[in-house]
Amino acid sequence: IFQSAGISTSRLYFDQRATDTVTNFTTVVSDLKRRGVQHVYIVTSDYHMPRAEAIATVVLGSQGITFTAIKVSGEHRQESKLRVLRDVGRSAVWLMTGRTGASLRSRS
Repeated sequence: IFQSAGISTSRLYFDQRATDTVTNFTTVVSDLKRRGVQHVYIVTSDYHMPRAEAIATVVLGSQGITFTAIKVSGEHRQESKLRVLRDVGRSAVWLMTGRTGASLRSRS
């Protein structure tokens, strides 16, 4: 994906601190802000993208960071709206308290 888009691997940033999608964004956003990053690409499966975009809108958007979504075809069905709503709520909790509510996520 990156090679076909002409993106150098030196521009990629992988973070291993996250335990789920919400913490994936909340653990990296301060690093992005500190580095002066104003735009990121979010690459994930098509079934996961609605939730990733919703979380990114809250977490990254709160810090003035924009994003472009790049969907990769997958074989799973789209995630439930309830799951998306739950994680948007967790993202809002993070905005207000600095806590992600990771214990609220389902184990499935």
